[in-house]
Amino acid sequence: MTLMKKAVPLFKALLSLWIVYNIFTMLVMPNVGAYFGRVTSRFITPYANTVGLNASWNFFSPDPAHTMYIRYTVRYLDADGNETKESVEGYFPEEKNRGVSAPSRKRDLYAMRFMVIEPKRLRILMGPWLCKQYPESTSIEMEHVIETVPPLDQVVTLKDETVKDLSQELQFVREFYSCVGEANDEVEL
Repeated sequence: MTLMKKAVPLFKALLSLWIVYNIFTMLVMPNVGAYFGRVTSRFITPYANTVGLNASWNFFSPDPAHTMYIRYTVRYLDADGNETKESVEGYFPEEKNRGVSAPSRKRDLYAMRFMVIEPKRLRILMGPWLCKQYPESTSIEMEHVIETVPPLDQVVTLKDETVKDLSQELQFVREFYSCVGEANDEVEL
């Protein structure tokens, strides 16, 4: 009888460990491609394959979105092409890396995405608008920039680097608009 009394707590402990291990496997295996899943896969994948818990459901949130914005350069040139005023570099939306918190500023994010879906919108809509914002300007250069978010593996491996250093800046669309003598019409869209 005493042997039976000692076996019951041991059985309960082992059963509890097995239940926790199963729950852990069920939570990790659906997204084994994520960083945590790859780190722990050697402990759970053989078991999950044996008992059929190896299905990928991908119910975890996706990777964070990359930062997107329009970088523009306003040029002030005379008839000979000499700079009359120093060029101005700006961003649309202005909060390019800080995130937009005000609800009224979120409209700028949607406008930026609308502009870059069809590149000629930059030239036809954004160019004239920027020329009105900078009345003495002669030309505007606009480019759609994406700052990538480095993968977690890379950040973990290169611990001494900052996330900003690991990020890449990609330019996809580049448009030029002359503020002098151009009259674009939205009909071209």
